[in-house]
Amino acid sequence: MNKYSLMSHGVKATWVKLALLLAIASLAACTGIQVSTDYDTERDFNRLSTYAWMEPKQKLLVDPLVDNDLMNKRVRRAVEQQLAALGYVKAEGDKGADFFITYHVSAETKLSVNSFHSSYGYYPSCWNGCYGYGAGYGRDISVRQYKQGTFMLDVIEPASSELIWRGLQVDG
Repeated sequence: MNKYSLMSHGVKATWVKLALLLAIASLAACTGIQVSTDYDTERDFNRLSTYAWMEPKQKLLVDPLVDNDLMNKRVRRAVEQQLAALGYVKAEGDKGADFFITYHVSAETKLSVNSFHSSYGYYPSCWNGCYGYGAGYGRDISVRQYKQGTFMLDVIEPASSELIWRGLQVDG
C-alpha cells in the first residue's frame, strides 16, 4: 500500500470530524453532501495543534461567483470555528504553525440530457387506409443546465510544503 490512502483504511477521528464539520458548515444550504478525504497514512496527526492560513501563490482562475471577499470571509470563518471546536489554535504568523490550511472553490456550468418515453398505448392506424389500431410510444428529451460546485480543503506540512490531508466535496 502506498503512503497515501483513502479513508476506508482508517484515519484519526479528529480529521474525519473536521471533514464532515467543514462540509456542513461551509455548504449548509446544500442537501445530500458527500465528502471524500485522502491523507498521508504515515503522518501522526495527533501531533498537530496550531495552524495558519496559506495564501495561494497565484490565482489560476478568477471567477467572481466563487472568488470574492464575501466568500473568502465565510469560508475562513467556518473553517476557523470548526478547527477551534476540535481544539486547534490559530498561530500568530506562519512560523508557529504545525500545519497550513488552504482551500479552493470552483463552479462549473454543466448540462444534463435525459431521454424518456412519455406515452405508450394503442392508437388508430391510418396506414394503407384508416382502420384498426396499432401500438406506439412517444419519446421526450429533457435538457437541464446547472452549476456544479467544488469545495476542496487542503492541509499542508509547512517544512516541505507537502499535501498531507485533503477534503473534497462536489455538489450539483
